[in-house]
Amino acid sequence: MPVSSTSPAAPRLRLLQITHDLDLGGLQQVIYNLCRTLDRDRFEIFVLCLRSKGLFASDVEALGIPVYLLEKKQRGADYFAFRKVAKLLRELRIDVVHTHNTQPFFDGTIGAMLAGVRTVVHTDHARAFPDKLRYMVAEWAMSLYAYRVVGCSEHTSQQLMRYEKIPKRKIVTIPNGIDGSRFDLTIDRQAKRRELGIHEQGSVIGLAVRLSDQKGITFLLQAMPRILAKHPDTTLLIAGDGDLRKDLEQEAQQLGIAARVKFCGPRKDIPELLKLLDLYVLPSKWEGLPMVILEAMAAGCPIVATDVGGNSSAVVDGVTGALVPPQNPGALADAIIRLLDSPDLLQTYATNGKNRFRERFSAETMAREYERLYLRRS
Repeated sequence: MPVSSTSPAAPRLRLLQITHDLDLGGLQQVIYNLCRTLDRDRFEIFVLCLRSKGLFASDVEALGIPVYLLEKKQRGADYFAFRKVAKLLRELRIDVVHTHNTQPFFDGTIGAMLAGVRTVVHTDHARAFPDKLRYMVAEWAMSLYAYRVVGCSEHTSQQLMRYEKIPKRKIVTIPNGIDGSRFDLTIDRQAKRRELGIHEQGSVIGLAVRLSDQKGITFLLQAMPRILAKHPDTTLLIAGDGDLRKDLEQEAQQLGIAARVKFCGPRKDIPELLKLLDLYVLPSKWEGLPMVILEAMAAGCPIVATDVGGNSSAVVDGVTGALVPPQNPGALADAIIRLLDSPDLLQTYATNGKNRFRERFSAETMAREYERLYLRRS
């Protein structure tokens, strides 16, 4: 709980976070971290899920924050969900609405207009631009009423102005933030290797992500033969699940690298896995500001990432890691080999990355920025 900056007797603003769900994901982590770190003497917080509650709901409720699920139609799309949102806004006497992604922005903003809530803040998380035309038009229209639209990186903010024509005066950039204390731990690396079936010798590189086309894991697999030619004892650790898992496992077989690639599925011990890695690799095709990079920085991992979206907001090329062109297995392999060749450089990047995380990307820093935004208008 953050240190309060006002008297407990002062009136609190009633704040509603609106999202599709609280399943595992970067957006959901942002909401959870806001719920955890916003000043509870200034804000009374509620969360509304439009589709389903999800795995994070119990964590949010454990903070003493109510999580509501919108009543669903028995069949078909609910084109008038905003009416139900408006009803809840009135019942809860909400002062500030904070929406996350396009459908919540639409339903939350129309609902706020109907309920007389004058402060709407919207955060745009990772999307590939240009997006579907109907989504971009919807966000532009909703931005006319919204107080501010937040980009999670400078790149995202620029894309919102370019593609959705949202005026610069409406845009604010607030980087995502996470709880870094989760990653301040020491592990028995050899014991963890044995648990995962990884050889006791050799470097471990890897990532923990959703196994989707966006993350570009196929390009990392294609880089592995070249990496193994120089560092044959290297293991690639892939944590996470998704639609592409079977395809990626099959590709590893076809490339002849299956023995050096560990698909370990969804894990709850991500901080421990990150402590095991010698190098974190994120070969995404597009990004906003990925939480996984912030987690890797907090854990003290040097990083190789593609130069897309907000990755460069976190990873400083030649200081905390290396940035490479997307969809380029050769460039990816060269950067990884160069770092594995230089343990001293790996350590320097790890230290610099952890320091940069503490300065810029903590959950507390993010929460203070949002508090200022909520309070300016209300």
